[in-house]
Amino acid sequence: MNIGIIYGGDSSEAEVSINSGKAIINACKKLEHKISEFHLSTNNIDSILADLAKVDFVFLALHGVFGEDGSIQSILDKNNIIYNGSMSNSSKNCFDKSFTKKTAKDSNILTPNFTTISKKNFSNYNYNFRKSVVKPNKQGSSVGFSIIDDKNKISYALDFALEHDTHAIIEEYIEGREITVSILGNNALPIIEIKPNHGIYDYKAKYTKGASNYICPADISESKSDEIKDIALKIHRLLNCKVYSRVDFRLDNNDKCWLLEINTLPGMTETSLFPMAAKAAGLSFEDLINKIIKLSLEK
Repeated sequence: MNIGIIYGGDSSEAEVSINSGKAIINACKKLEHKISEFHLSTNNIDSILADLAKVDFVFLALHGVFGEDGSIQSILDKNNIIYNGSMSNSSKNCFDKSFTKKTAKDSNILTPNFTTISKKNFSNYNYNFRKSVVKPNKQGSSVGFSIIDDKNKISYALDFALEHDTHAIIEEYIEGREITVSILGNNALPIIEIKPNHGIYDYKAKYTKGASNYICPADISESKSDEIKDIALKIHRLLNCKVYSRVDFRLDNNDKCWLLEINTLPGMTETSLFPMAAKAAGLSFEDLINKIIKLSLEK
């Protein structure tokens, strides 16, 4: 099969995308596919559309704006080009954290209390969380992310978040454990618990080798694991995700599970969580890429 692999782009996650792209290229070569590489320097594919139309399948290794927000998916849809993962509308909705959280709340899925704001409509007087997470509403990889426990620091945290988006989320911080569930097809893979060495799972903790420890499968009872996986599958389906996604949670000290967000194009680097969960389920990286391609062709 002739597979076009798109990576790079002009987003704050371009470096991660390049690493994902290289890993996917190597896997596709081992699977004996013919590879066409498309390393984007801008968030535009007009100049390569004719080339993309000639391949059998496009594998998106993009992350962040343009790659995960439904933009490139919409262009590919209009040109009848087959690609991996969720369709344009689902991608757009999942990239919008406030939309995801509202969808969860409407379906009685626990998610931390939050407010979505721009700098213009915020004052310290409506900040009422003892400890909170401040992050861009539409970003990934913990770009623009802060944890604060003092309302006097909110202005700095908002400035940081709003460097990366027009709106930010201020979300109640849930004490407990950081966990993630990878969805592949109709199945939830083993849960991973994430333990960042410096306490905060930020960009550095995610992409610096050795900066975080991972337990997979997480040390969670079978009944609780099944419950968490069911919630992950439920939000995946509610948001009409296709093929695969990764759903992030906090598990509080009372064993309650709180949805944080969902990722429709999870990272595929050597430190990425999705390949780690797949490996725990008995899938090599090549097996995983092959499965994603197969399921995407069937969607």
